[in-house]
Amino acid sequence: MGRYQNPKKTWRYSDEFKIKAVEMSLHEGIQVQHVAEGLGIHPFMLSRWRKEYREGKFRQDRRRRIGVGKGKDSPSTRELSRLKKLEKENARLKKENDILKKATVSGGTASERFGFIQVHGRELGVRYLCNWLGVSRSGYYAWLKRPESQRVREDRRLVRRIRRIHQDSRGCYGSPRVHKTLLRQGVSIGKGRVERLMREASIVGKAATIYRRTPWVDKFYARYRNLRLKEPAPRGPDEQWVADLTYIRVGRDWRYLAVVMDVYSRRVIGWSLGERKTAELTLRALKQALRVRSPKPGLIFHTDRGVEYGAHLIQNELERRGIRPSMNRPGMCTDNAHMESFFHSLKAERIHGQTFKSERELRLALAGYITQFYNQTRLHSGIDYMSPAEYEKQAA
Repeated sequence: MGRYQNPKKTWRYSDEFKIKAVEMSLHEGIQVQHVAEGLGIHPFMLSRWRKEYREGKFRQDRRRRIGVGKGKDSPSTRELSRLKKLEKENARLKKENDILKKATVSGGTASERFGFIQVHGRELGVRYLCNWLGVSRSGYYAWLKRPESQRVREDRRLVRRIRRIHQDSRGCYGSPRVHKTLLRQGVSIGKGRVERLMREASIVGKAATIYRRTPWVDKFYARYRNLRLKEPAPRGPDEQWVADLTYIRVGRDWRYLAVVMDVYSRRVIGWSLGERKTAELTLRALKQALRVRSPKPGLIFHTDRGVEYGAHLIQNELERRGIRPSMNRPGMCTDNAHMESFFHSLKAERIHGQTFKSERELRLALAGYITQFYNQTRLHSGIDYMSPAEYEKQAA
């Protein structure tokens, strides 16, 4: 039973003991309650020590507890000994926890378990891992002497091929697109095997979470409805276009990118970059798309409810061309999911992790990504893992 439950004795702990107890409770994966129980103190007391530790109230000294009979160990000596045992126990539990996080082969074949031991044996110990994975050490050492299997050699060749595909995609492709690329190259392989090989080789596609602030809109442009809700999916080019704006840092400033996309093929058909978020910027992107495609009247042009698209400058141009304006429902940014997906891919695959010192540098990067990679090469899951150019060519 812990001493904090005995009201007849008063205990005073040295600062050295308090500091070591606090440092133990700060270890990753260790709970305050478990440390307190191991030391026989109340969790509230340890929490107070942690607060005092943060405030810098502790100093190393050699104070002893009060009211102890002669011939008995001082609490600092006895408690420090208990603390050392607790440290060893927590180290052992942490080691097992690390194994649980790393080991995905505990239910696999003997070869997979031996492979895991080969990778982590020096760090965690061969004997320990053999016991934990339920295999014999003699079997492991015999496995080490065997020649490589045909499967292992094939995996190594596939990893080299996967690395080339990943590099050719500028590090963008994850396992689904790598798998589709291998199939297009005539390699018969399962999706799960690609995922395993990429995971083991630490090959990861680029991804990011885009945080977007949505302005409050109350009765804002209420006359514009989302026409796409009642329309079927486009069956050909130039039936539905979507457009949106995003921002990208250049040095200490921001530049704004306006983009127009054809929903049918996911092809970016117009874009414009500028210093200000204005209707003139979105109009330049729209006019570029109109020059490239020359759509027939009746095309749906869908955007969010920003003032840059609701301005008379844009609406007059749409009316003059016979294009029907469509906007998101209030508070429903997912209505324009195609553009949200494009900006997610752009920032994850090309923008994040890069520093642009000038607008010209950013413009060149965007031109290369959009014109050469996104439209011509990148595989899109929404169009049967084809590039936009390939999908339009097939439709024609």
